Amino acid sequence: MRFINAVGPREADGLVGQVYGEIKRDFALLRDPDGNSPFLAHSPHPELLAGMWSVLYETILVDGTVRRADKEAIGATVSRINDCPFCAESHALLSGVAGQAHDRGPLISGAVDGIADQRRRELVAWAAATREPHSELVRSPPFEEKEAPEVIGTALAFHYVNRTVEFFQGHGPMQAGPAPLRGVMMALVGRIAARAIRRSREPGRSLRLLPEGELPPDLGWAAPAPAIAAAMARFAAAIERAGRDALPEPERARVTAALATWDGTDPPLHVDWLEQALRGLEPDARSRVRVALVAALAPYRIDDAAVESFKQAQPGDRDLVGAVAWSALGAARRVASWLAPSSLATGRPAISAPPGASVAAE
Repeated sequence: MRFINAVGPREADGLVGQVYGEIKRDFALLRDPDGNSPFLAHSPHPELLAGMWSVLYETILVDGTVRRADKEAIGATVSRINDCPFCAESHALLSGVAGQAHDRGPLISGAVDGIADQRRRELVAWAAATREPHSELVRSPPFEEKEAPEVIGTALAFHYVNRTVEFFQGHGPMQAGPAPLRGVMMALVGRIAARAIRRSREPGRSLRLLPEGELPPDLGWAAPAPAIAAAMARFAAAIERAGRDALPEPERARVTAALATWDGTDPPLHVDWLEQALRGLEPDARSRVRVALVAALAPYRIDDAAVESFKQAQPGDRDLVGAVAWSALGAARRVASWLAPSSLATGRPAISAPPGASVAAE
C-alpha cells in the first residue's frame, strides 16, 4: 500500500471494523500476504469502504440470476483490459473456484476460446469490449434486462476498483508469498475462498451500513434488482459527499468535462492532454485536479511527486482517498453509460450525477 496509512485489521474499530468483519465472513480474503487490498485502500474513508463493500456484496457475492463464476469472470476480464494484474489474477482464481478451475488461465491471458462454457465465454467476450462504446457486443449485449443489474454492476464495480488498486497499490500481481511457495499458497487461498463461496448470503444485508440514497438516473439499469439499486444509490451518494469534501466545485467541473468526452481509450503517453485540462488553474487546484484526472484515466501513471503536491494542497489521507474514489467512479459510470440495454438507458451522461433520482432506492 502506498501514499496512505491504511487501517490494519487489528487497529480497525467502528465502521471500518464492522466492514472488515463482514468481508472476512462473506468474502474471506481481506488482504494478500503483503498487505495489499482494495478494502484497506479505502480504510481512511470509512463511508467509502462501506459503500464499496455493499456494492460488491449485493452485486457479485449474493446469489442472483447470474452465476458467481460468471460474475468473477467478468471482473477478471475487466481487470485484464484495465491492465490491473492484481485484480485479474485474484478474480480469475475466484472464478475458477466458483466454476471451472481450468478457466483461470484463459481469463488471465484473454484467450476466450479456451473457456469451455458457452455462456461464460459470451459474457467474457462482452466484458472485454466494455471500453469500446461502438462495439457490436456492447450494442447488442449477451444478457437480458433482468440480468443487467448484476452484469453491468459487476463491470462498473471492477472499472472502479481497478483504478483504486492501481493508484494505491501500484502495478503488480497478487502476492502469495515467496516464489517457490506460490503454487502452494495460491491453492490455500483457493480453499479459503471456496469455503466462503459456499456460504448463503442474504440480499440487502449490507445496506444497513450507510443511510438510504436516491438512485441517479444514469444508474437506472440497476432498478430491476432492489438490493443492488439500493447499494449503488448509497455508494453514489457517499462518493458525491467525498468528492465535495476533497475537491471544490470548479475542480470537479474540470474532471467532469474531461470524462464527458472520454471514449474508453488510454490517454496519450505525452502529457499534453493533462496540461490542457489543467490550464488556467492555480497551483493548489492543479495539484488536486491532476491527481483526480490521472486516477480516472491512467492510474498506473501516478507518481510520488503528484501525490505529495496534492497532500501539500489538501493534507490528510481521507481527502486523497475521496478524490481518487470520486474520479474513479466517474470513469466507471462513464463506461456503464454505454453498457445499458437501450430499454434501460436514460440518455443522460453518466458523469458524477448529483444525488437526485428518478428511481428511489428503498
